[in-house]
Amino acid sequence: MRELLQFLPVLVVILVVVSMVRNAVKVVRKVAAQQASAPRTPADYDPELAERTRRIQAEIRRKIAERRGLTLAPAEAPVGPRMEPPVIFAEEREEPAVMAATNAVLERQQQLANQMRALEQARATEQRRAAQVTAAIRTESESERGRLTGARGDLLADLKNPASLRRAFVLREVLGTPVGVR
Repeated sequence: MRELLQFLPVLVVILVVVSMVRNAVKVVRKVAAQQASAPRTPADYDPELAERTRRIQAEIRRKIAERRGLTLAPAEAPVGPRMEPPVIFAEEREEPAVMAATNAVLERQQQLANQMRALEQARATEQRRAAQVTAAIRTESESERGRLTGARGDLLADLKNPASLRRAFVLREVLGTPVGVR
C-alpha cells in the first residue's frame, strides 16, 4: 500500500501530461479541419494556376481513356474565365474584453515603469546623501587624527626635555594611582 502511495504523485503528473497532449492534438486536428474546409480567399486564388490545373486534369483523363481504349470527346474550352463563388468576409473585430484586458495590462506596465523611475531617483538621492555623510565623517576623522598626531608630537617633544620629563614623573606620582594600590 505504501508503494502505491509513493507512486501516486508520479501517476497524477503522468495523467495530467497525457491529458494535455490529448487536448493539444484535438485542437490541432480541429484547426486543420477548419483550414481544409475554409473556402479560398480571393487573395489565395490564382486564375493561371487554376487554368493550368484544369488542363493537366483534362490531359490525365484523356490519357486514361486512351489506355482503356475509349475515346473522349475533346473538352470544350470554357467560354469565359471560370468564376469562383464570391466569398463573404466577416470583418474581424477585436472583442472589447480583449481590448480592455490589453489596456489594463498596458496601464499596469506604465504604473510599474513610473514606480521604477521613482525608486531609481530615490536610490540616486540616497547614494548622494550617503556619499556626503561619508565625506563629512572622513573629513572629521582626518581632522581628529591630525589633532591627535599633533598632540602626540608635542608630548614626545616635551619628554625629550629633561625638565619636562621630571615634571611628568612628579605629576604621575601625584595624580596617578596610589602606590599601595599598584
